[in-house]
Amino acid sequence: MRATVWSLCLAIALCALAAIARQNPYDMRIHKWELTLIVALIGLFLLANVASSVRPVRLGEGFAALGAIGGFVISIAFVAAELLVGPPQRIGGAPGQVYRPPHSAQLSVAFPEVDAGSLAASSPDSVVVLIGDRRENLAIGSEVRIHSYVLTAQRWPAAYVSARSAAHVGQTVTQRNGIAFVSPVLLFPQLDSDGLPVDSFEVPALHRDVSVKYYPGLPQRGIDIPFVQLEIDEENGGPLFRGVSVSGRQLKHAGLDLIFTLGSYPVVSMAPTPDSFMFVVGICMTSLGLLGFIIVVTRQSLLRKAA
Repeated sequence: MRATVWSLCLAIALCALAAIARQNPYDMRIHKWELTLIVALIGLFLLANVASSVRPVRLGEGFAALGAIGGFVISIAFVAAELLVGPPQRIGGAPGQVYRPPHSAQLSVAFPEVDAGSLAASSPDSVVVLIGDRRENLAIGSEVRIHSYVLTAQRWPAAYVSARSAAHVGQTVTQRNGIAFVSPVLLFPQLDSDGLPVDSFEVPALHRDVSVKYYPGLPQRGIDIPFVQLEIDEENGGPLFRGVSVSGRQLKHAGLDLIFTLGSYPVVSMAPTPDSFMFVVGICMTSLGLLGFIIVVTRQSLLRKAA
């Protein structure tokens, strides 16, 4: 099938979709596999149009083919972003760690170290994005776009756990389900059925497992400060204690001496977006193809009327 006005219409539709995807990279409605498949099929259809129109036989067909090439470029950018980056997601990174996306050789995200004092003051307000040898700060509330990646940072509840035994001996805190196995920092990566952040940790030397739920406050009960609700379980056993704790307060139960320092820590989300360069190239080619097609068709119509 040769390139026609319908090829231009499909190319324009792909350009519009790509523009929407770039404006709303975290909109899950854009990241359906069915939509990605449709875009890929339209791209292949446009490529077939271009191949059939290498030698145009009608006025305007060459410009329609140019627009179709633009649509094909847009489809590649869209599908590549969806396949390489995947759906919008929270990046797994603990303090002091460097995260590298699996399909990028140059991009990485370095998460800052943190102690109890700085976490309480919410002083880590950015992470470092490394693109090859270039460093760029990703501050809370901002975003960075690199090729097909969109990275954004936001504040998220965090807690620094200080654990001691009943004899006041410092204990190692581990997180078997966490990003970092040995870390005193809880990043609350999950939400429970109430929509509240939850996390857990272990104190292996004392055979204790602790689950924690973060509350930003409880205004209906006159509580306007954050606190945590926790349950201490015996390792592979039943619960030993259930209660609450506020930031900085010592809690002694079930053979544990715990202090939770509450604050926030930057978390980074990642989403796919059509590559900027390919997007601009596709838009330009489609626009030139559409403009040329309109000029040729308009001129042909005027000549017919004049005749």
